[in-house]
Amino acid sequence: MKRSIYLGVCLTAIACIVISCSKSGGKIASNPAAYLKNDEQKAMLATLKDLAHGQMYSVEYSADYCLDEIMAGGGASSSLKLLGKALPLLTTVPLSRAGGGFDFGCSAFCVKSPSGDILVGRNFDYRFVSASNVLVHNVSKGAAHKSVNISSLPFIDKDTYVAGALSDGKTDISVPVTASIYCCLDGMNDAGLFIGVLSLRGTGGAVQHEAGKGDIVPTLAIRLILDTCTSVDEAVEVFRSHNFFADGENSDSNFHFLIADAGGKSVVVEYYRPGEVPPLSEPAAKDWTMNLIDTDHVTNFYLSEEWWNFGGGQTRYDTLHDTLESKNRVMTEDECMALLDDVHTNLQSEGGDITSNTQWSVVYNLSKKTATICVNKNYEDKLPFQL
Repeated sequence: MKRSIYLGVCLTAIACIVISCSKSGGKIASNPAAYLKNDEQKAMLATLKDLAHGQMYSVEYSADYCLDEIMAGGGASSSLKLLGKALPLLTTVPLSRAGGGFDFGCSAFCVKSPSGDILVGRNFDYRFVSASNVLVHNVSKGAAHKSVNISSLPFIDKDTYVAGALSDGKTDISVPVTASIYCCLDGMNDAGLFIGVLSLRGTGGAVQHEAGKGDIVPTLAIRLILDTCTSVDEAVEVFRSHNFFADGENSDSNFHFLIADAGGKSVVVEYYRPGEVPPLSEPAAKDWTMNLIDTDHVTNFYLSEEWWNFGGGQTRYDTLHDTLESKNRVMTEDECMALLDDVHTNLQSEGGDITSNTQWSVVYNLSKKTATICVNKNYEDKLPFQL
């Protein structure tokens, strides 16, 4: 039986966004600016470009996304709390329903190029039939560092937005794009720092309650780190200085993060309960412990010694491990993309249920500050990006 999971803010907080409908036809407003709050947001939306036939967009995110205001009250210990802070600041969208959970799996690794550049490869796998993702180039006020980030718009509403129409009287992605700044799943900033989130299943979600610390959920952590940090050590300190919540007190899934920097350092940050063996009967009964693992590849099982291999993605992990070993951890960008192809997941059906499907593959060059993206396993069509 497949497990249902939540991806922090991406699957519950942001998925709660629903555009206001008319009483007569229930259609979404056709004006892309209908729910935006200021001219700065409208100017930002004017930069939106369709890069891959509705499957990948780019946007120059130059509007204020109010991170300081969101963190001022202590951050957010659940996606709903983050939602309650972010949406009133960014849009005039009313809330009407919560989103559901889905199974997914991802792969990520870090290597050097033959010329010494630091490269990160990353697959984001999810069970949408087709992708409608947004590439966010962050040039926002208040951020110490510009960054390129990838968000997944179908998390907002997989039925309404999966087609990715800009504005046809029925769909309008202006509000999803505005909110997507808090739905970034991987990214790189202008200091050459990368962070990406991957799921962990079957243990319940991490919680922490140390007094005096602000609270973060996965994508809020990504936002803070890309905006403010220059190295792995600084990024780890963001986790150490905040209480981490997978998604509130009742999350049924956990997450870990691959972090890498232009100096070549890479680690995985994950949370577990030392001395206990999963599955946990009461995941939220006491605080979880952060663990730091020196590694350069990861999929969807725990790497902490006591919980090693609890989760999924063993076959993909072994492929990553064997390839990195055989290449002595030196690979070209094309070889990195080929490895992502080797570990991609295909759309399948198990008992009538759609399983994980690779939405995008991306190779970040942390030295040159470039990204090469392939959408929906189309490895012949590479979309280049220069930060």
